[in-house]
Amino acid sequence: MGIIIKQSIKGSIWSYIGVLIAFVTTSFLYPKFLTTELVGLFGLLISYSTLFGQISLLGFPGITSRLFPHFRDPRTKHHGFSAIALLIILIGFSLFLVFFFLFSPWIIENNQEKSRLFSEHVYLLIPITFFTMLFIQLDTYNKVLYDALPGIFLQEFLQRFLLFGTTLLFALGWLSVAQLIWAFAIAVSLKGIIITVLLQQRKELSLNLPHGFVTKEFRREMVDVGLFSIISGLGSMIIFNLDKIIINQMLDLDKTGVYTIAFYFGTLVIIPSRPLLKISGTLIADAWAKNDLNSIRGIYYKSCLNQFIIGGFLFLGIWANIDNILEILGPDYQQSKWVIFFVGIAYLFDMLTGANAQIIAFSKYYRVAFWFVGILLVIVLSLLFLLIPIWGIVGAAMAIAGGLFLNNLMRYLFLFGKFKMQPFNLKFVTIPLFYVLLYYSISLIPQFSLVLDIAIRGTAISLASLCFFYFAPVSTEIKSVLDLAFSKIKHPKK
Repeated sequence: MGIIIKQSIKGSIWSYIGVLIAFVTTSFLYPKFLTTELVGLFGLLISYSTLFGQISLLGFPGITSRLFPHFRDPRTKHHGFSAIALLIILIGFSLFLVFFFLFSPWIIENNQEKSRLFSEHVYLLIPITFFTMLFIQLDTYNKVLYDALPGIFLQEFLQRFLLFGTTLLFALGWLSVAQLIWAFAIAVSLKGIIITVLLQQRKELSLNLPHGFVTKEFRREMVDVGLFSIISGLGSMIIFNLDKIIINQMLDLDKTGVYTIAFYFGTLVIIPSRPLLKISGTLIADAWAKNDLNSIRGIYYKSCLNQFIIGGFLFLGIWANIDNILEILGPDYQQSKWVIFFVGIAYLFDMLTGANAQIIAFSKYYRVAFWFVGILLVIVLSLLFLLIPIWGIVGAAMAIAGGLFLNNLMRYLFLFGKFKMQPFNLKFVTIPLFYVLLYYSISLIPQFSLVLDIAIRGTAISLASLCFFYFAPVSTEIKSVLDLAFSKIKHPKK
């Protein structure tokens, strides 16, 4: 777990700094200076480009994560693996362009009335999708080279910093609306350019295709993995992006903007898990290659336990301050309260179940992900179309929560049935009991002015959690991190 802990700490630092920046952008700048339609446009551009980018990569990120250990050989530039990846990006983007130019007239016409701003800027999807594809694939490639930090820095920190900067310039009157939209497109595209330059400087990119290494049988396996990766990869894309697209179609761009902001607050819970899962996924793939089930069980247990502790802490911090959050957002966002709740609970459950998706994806049973995604697709789409007409954007959040719960339950039951992997024990009862008691204790604190109230509640939650998880025998990993932090404070020069 040394690599995981070391890179997780560094990655989490960048993630948390990025979260603070995004919090200022999303909580203060967006509601005060941007219309809900403009926020909705940004959400839609991200959703469409991520969805199209993931599909257009033809499953190659999955091939990279699962089969790269067979290519790993620095002396031969990993048998030209990067050349194959770049070729797939060009082929996939060409297919996307064909699809885009065939269907963009329909997209424009369909959004002309309810989402005019999106119709006017739909062509920004071309550059954003290309650089999204580039980043997704090259970040995955860099990750299997045991270097997940650059991708975390670019995605979690730099992009958010650039969005903060461009929004601030707009707030100061230095950018027009049109310039802000173009600046947004550049900000979300830049990470794809930077990671390409980084890998090129490290001489990890090669244009020489392998000759003779990829046998007919191996090629067939790559195609097989790629096909299932396209389908299974749609799962997270559905959760993160399809909801906004359907809200825009069933409601309007204004509601999409409100939902985008509310969804952000709900996903604050899961942000710390991204560095952990990126790094642990590579170790899980290597462990499967060696059939080291004990290592996989250890990663599974620790990912569930530590993610649940961190996720519970963040969800409690958000929900204990929900009235303060709504006051900050303003009257246009009052309906976002229960969106934040359901999305937050959904992702807390996702963290509770740990690295289950990675364990299945890198095992010989990776094909089962196809059935899970198929079931997830039916459930989420059914719930979205059923609940949005009844409860609007809250119904969309409930649909996402239901889909995530059932998807993770299926993964848990599968791992238990096939490998007898069962990570839960009495510690998983202690953690929620502590957080529930802490929540009701915090609720007894009288309401103060906005900033003071946030500071008091946040400090109380932090100190109580710090003491509990330091002295209670719950997580040795978290205790070791706290010991290291205390040591740095006592002896800063060491």
